[in-house]
Amino acid sequence: MVVEQNIQRFSRKCSSTGREIGPGEVYYSSLSETPTGIQRLDFSSEAWSGPPDECLGWWKSRLPLSSQTKIRWAPDTVLLAYFENLFVTQRWDVLNVLVLALARRRIMTIEYPANNTSTTGDPNTGDELLLTVRSTGDTHRIPQVDFSSIDVAGIQAELDQHLFTDQIQEEPVEPEPTE
Repeated sequence: MVVEQNIQRFSRKCSSTGREIGPGEVYYSSLSETPTGIQRLDFSSEAWSGPPDECLGWWKSRLPLSSQTKIRWAPDTVLLAYFENLFVTQRWDVLNVLVLALARRRIMTIEYPANNTSTTGDPNTGDELLLTVRSTGDTHRIPQVDFSSIDVAGIQAELDQHLFTDQIQEEPVEPEPTE
C-alpha cells in the first residue's frame, strides 16, 4: 500500500499568528504525523513555545537575506525521523532514493546484497539493502528497487519539497528528550 505524503513548503508565515516572517528573522519548523499525513508547521521565534506534541522532528532556522539564498537539507535528526516514517509506511521506492542521499551525506551506510540476481523492484524477491545509521549503529533492511522502474525525478522533487529549505540554519538544535 502506498501512502502519499503531501507536506507543505515553508510559507514564510507563522502558523500560530499568521504574521509574515521577514528576511534575517529566526523561525522554527516542525514535522508532525497527523491522520491525513505529515504536517509541517513554521513559527516565528516569539510564537515558538516548543515542539508540538508527537512531532517527528523540529529545527531552528533563519530566513536569509535575498542575497544569501541557498538550498540546504533539514537537520540529520529530521531526515532520520522522515526515514523512519517512510520505513513504517513501506514506501520502498522513496526510501531507496532517500538512502542514497543519506549515504552521500554520511548519515547512513548501505550494504548491497551479494547475490543481486533480481532487478524487478518486487519486495518479495528477497533482494534487500542492509542500512546502518552511522551515529547509532541501528540497522534496517529494505527491499532493493529497480531504479529504471520508478519515477526517480518525481521522488527527488518530493524529497526536495519536504526535506530541503532555502533558509540558513543556525547551529543545530537538538530536540529535547521525551519520556
